[in-house]
Amino acid sequence: MYRTTCRACGGKKFVKFLDLSPQPLAGGFLLPEKEAIKQEKLFPLPIHICQNCGLVQTLFVVPAKTLFVDYCFSSSTVPGLVTHFGDYAKWLKKKFKPEFVVEFGSNDGVLMEPLEKMGVKTCGVDISRNITKMAKEKGLNSIQGFFDEEMAEKIRKQDGRADIVTGSNAFPHNDHPEIILKAAKKVLKKDGHLCLEVMYLGDLLELLQWDFLYHEHLNYFCVTTLEIMLNRYGFHIVDVERLPMHAGSIRVVAAVDPKEKVKPSVKALLKYEKEIKITEIETWQEFGQKVQRAIEVTAKVMKSLSKNSRIWGYGASGRATMWVNACKMTYLEKIVDASPLRSGRLMPGTHTPIVFPEELKKNPPDYIFVTAWNYFESIKAKEPWFKGIWVAPAPELRFL
Repeated sequence: MYRTTCRACGGKKFVKFLDLSPQPLAGGFLLPEKEAIKQEKLFPLPIHICQNCGLVQTLFVVPAKTLFVDYCFSSSTVPGLVTHFGDYAKWLKKKFKPEFVVEFGSNDGVLMEPLEKMGVKTCGVDISRNITKMAKEKGLNSIQGFFDEEMAEKIRKQDGRADIVTGSNAFPHNDHPEIILKAAKKVLKKDGHLCLEVMYLGDLLELLQWDFLYHEHLNYFCVTTLEIMLNRYGFHIVDVERLPMHAGSIRVVAAVDPKEKVKPSVKALLKYEKEIKITEIETWQEFGQKVQRAIEVTAKVMKSLSKNSRIWGYGASGRATMWVNACKMTYLEKIVDASPLRSGRLMPGTHTPIVFPEELKKNPPDYIFVTAWNYFESIKAKEPWFKGIWVAPAPELRFL
């Protein structure tokens, strides 16, 4: 299904600057069964920019139930994310002193858990059945479903109004983000805040992070476009800060109260975005050309190495799906990943077996292609015994 209107401004004119079609679902890790492989589908993946407001977005929409009901990403299995959400919980507690926090896209409760330990009541909402079950097994108040106005009303009746509604790397996944904004408005107190953590378009542009452009991610925000969207539904941005999470994100604070003052951080980032021409069509057309070149070079170099060397991948992430399929890396023997939700499955598209890190020591390859390059240093530190060559494909192709 193709969307015909911009999710931020409602405009109807777009420019396509990159086409990665066809691609499997980035998170569609397969069970090693013939029927699962047979049923796998490839989908179009063109990337557009709105001519009116500059929102970079994916217009081809895969239904959320197809993407998320059986989800293979548990945040608590990634040490860096556990640290991040522990710090985020402390930040929320110190800045707002909330009594009640609602989180949409709450995953396995990686943020709820530290908040609860600080005495903050929480309620999480997540569409994924298996992930919600994991949160409930921790004793957390997690509800399986969509965060819409009906869900917000249910939460409000059950727990009262919230001081904070938050979502971390979940807001951009929605074809109709206005549903979340309306739900947040319904459940928040009059002096409440919406806190969003999203991948930052500025970092995506600067580091050429094309591997983050996949079906789950429908919207790629900067402050300029996010402000347009939030203003339409009764919020205004009052604070923003840049974060290292996911190789570059922003944490945006939006207020319900129209009188709340805007901090200098917002104006500073808006000025920066204007300077780098982040909403201009030409900027993204140039980006598209660079991406195509990066894929061609990596594909050619790694294919050449595979003729005389053994190569494994490290990190069965969404980014990994993009690299192995765009570069046609069918020669990878295995991909290492510590998540029990992924190990034992097959990579989308190439059907490379995913194994636990212990397997690496049993039969070390000549090269390890770090598909989860944004965690390169921590991955390398986990395997100090490896004497072969590490390959980091981004921000530029490197051999270490």
